[in-house]
Amino acid sequence: MKQVLIASPISENFTAFLIEKNYELIHYDKNDLLSINNELIAGIITSNKLILSKTEIEKYPNLKWIGRIGSGMEIIDVAYCQQKNIQYESSPDGIANSVAEHITGMLLSLNKNIHTSFEEIKNKEWTREPNRGIELENQTIGIIGYGHTGSAFAKKMSVFTKSILAYDKNKTGFSNDFVREVSLEELKENATIISFHLPLNEETKHYYNDNFLMSMKKNHVLINSSRGAIANTSTVLKGLQNGKITGACLDVLEEEKNINEILLIPDNLIEELLKYNVLITPHIAGYSHNATEKMCQELMNKIRF
Repeated sequence: MKQVLIASPISENFTAFLIEKNYELIHYDKNDLLSINNELIAGIITSNKLILSKTEIEKYPNLKWIGRIGSGMEIIDVAYCQQKNIQYESSPDGIANSVAEHITGMLLSLNKNIHTSFEEIKNKEWTREPNRGIELENQTIGIIGYGHTGSAFAKKMSVFTKSILAYDKNKTGFSNDFVREVSLEELKENATIISFHLPLNEETKHYYNDNFLMSMKKNHVLINSSRGAIANTSTVLKGLQNGKITGACLDVLEEEKNINEILLIPDNLIEELLKYNVLITPHIAGYSHNATEKMCQELMNKIRF
């Protein structure tokens, strides 16, 4: 029987679908790799839990396809897959709405001091003036990367403001009723809120760095829900310290790989960030129950089983 190596949570529908296609499901356990018969693996479903480098892919001589739960393909050696005629598919449509909703919620909480005032009430404090909020209506949203999640976020923001700018190096002609396509320079000139929706690669690592920070004309809120290394954490802290960044919504951090160890260190970098107007969530923007179902359905539609 052909087998599928499952290295990511999948829906009940996807499970039933694979069984119906006569696959045996083998759940990946890095502590029990000896129980896997590599020659029987015909497909792999992965997320960040299993990085499929060339060396890893070579372990499965009869591999036909790879399904990525999520959007970033940096965890898969796609060049090697092409060389070996291995189909590889991601599921960006399935995750886009969840990410857009999440960062919209973070931004509203940040601007309206919802999180801080709630914590104060839990401590029996009823303070109004320090929690006076800022409306989005007169803000200019700058979106860098106008793919699935960037366009989904723009649609959410169109309810709140008429000023939405977007830049995408690899896409043109996408202006519509609520988004205006601009150059990166024009976005930096006008944006008061900037949100990143980029894949992580050599070109985009530390895209938001000291030079980018200083080239922003206006003080701004920073949103990052793509990959942690898109924004240099030291740069973010520097911007908060000098007031160039007025707030940050971060669902991802470049320190994620060792986050549990870092959080145990006194006066760590994350604690320093939280001294300012910052909201951090543990990489859950796209991790909704609905998104898992939608991503699985997207892979069912794409992969040649």
